[in-house]
Amino acid sequence: MSEIFQKPLTLDEIKEKTDRYLFGNYARLPRAFYFGQGELLYDTDNRSYIDFFSGIAVTSLGHGEADIIEAIREQSDRIIHSSNLFYNQEQALLAEVLIQHTFPGKVFLCNSGTEANEAAFKLSRLFGQKAKGGAEKIISLHNSFHGRTSAGMALTGQEKIHSGFGNLIPGMIYLPPNDIAALENEIEASGKEICAFFLEPVQGEGGIHPLDTEYVLAAKKICEENEILFVFDEIQTGLGRTGKLFAYEHYNIKPDILTLAKALGNGFPVGAMIAKEDLAEFFSPGVHGSTFGGNHLASRVAYETIKIIMSRELLDHVVSLGDFMMQRLLLIKQKFDSVTEIRGMGLHLGIEMQIPCRDLVLSCLDRGLVVNCTSEKTIRIMPPLNLSLENASKGLDILENCISEFK
Repeated sequence: MSEIFQKPLTLDEIKEKTDRYLFGNYARLPRAFYFGQGELLYDTDNRSYIDFFSGIAVTSLGHGEADIIEAIREQSDRIIHSSNLFYNQEQALLAEVLIQHTFPGKVFLCNSGTEANEAAFKLSRLFGQKAKGGAEKIISLHNSFHGRTSAGMALTGQEKIHSGFGNLIPGMIYLPPNDIAALENEIEASGKEICAFFLEPVQGEGGIHPLDTEYVLAAKKICEENEILFVFDEIQTGLGRTGKLFAYEHYNIKPDILTLAKALGNGFPVGAMIAKEDLAEFFSPGVHGSTFGGNHLASRVAYETIKIIMSRELLDHVVSLGDFMMQRLLLIKQKFDSVTEIRGMGLHLGIEMQIPCRDLVLSCLDRGLVVNCTSEKTIRIMPPLNLSLENASKGLDILENCISEFK
């Protein structure tokens, strides 16, 4: 085993190698984490931080989860990869448990959220071409985010994601969130040309904006009446983040297509697209695929992650702790004019500030709290689902103190 990984480099050494050898396409914060345990992260100077971010809603069981580590170790000893040219026990068992906890259908496994949305995009287009007279237009919402592939960018309703890439995939329609009239008008104008409607129940990268229940229910009904696939992007909200295993459960509906990733592997790269049974015919052999998608190791880790979430009463904990954190954040809002709004569901929370808040993120980091700024002015809080009340309170204390000094 390479000895170089047995002790941490200094932050300056890591920054020097990063700047020399890696593209500069990330605006990195001045820390490098070397170790994690539970809801705590430790940097290369062995300083601890309360993790209110979970690596962008990924490590939802925290760091160093013993059962996940054991699953990785045991599966790695047995077999890691054999390709999708062969049957795969771990993949079959993961697909089974996903269907058991969602709706009757079929599963496509991949490596990331943007790949899951890419698969949903292709499936939607195939449906439109073969079952709806060549329909290929897709509705998405302003302020949405669906990934960084060509289709993911095109689906995303943010100009900053489109900028600089020339002509994107045509056929996209961007509508304002929670505007039923705008949706009805678009359907009346071009409903026969539309094959799918992509939406996030909570717009995460767009600033933690939950969609109104009335809007989601109306949109679902409109899609059903016009043979438009209803696609729920739960890359960020899925696997317990909002207090339900999947956020669509809050609306008592079931989408036609569901996309997942992030928390599905608790840090191990894995994504999934789940589609209703009657859409399975459109993904015939050779139409779509993935070399690594759903390999033995990824599938085993995802399977164990779901089992842990469902066996430890974590969803009830998310609801109660989310209520506590929401109430505490509302009290903070009352104290400081710099806070304009508190939004979110469960442990998927956003704090809207009056001015850009990167400096606030840095201030929190200096005091031992990891949070994130998204959509320029929104502090995003997405801690592990098993965050303790003690560390939730400590983290909010740090956040409040930093907001009190924020100019």
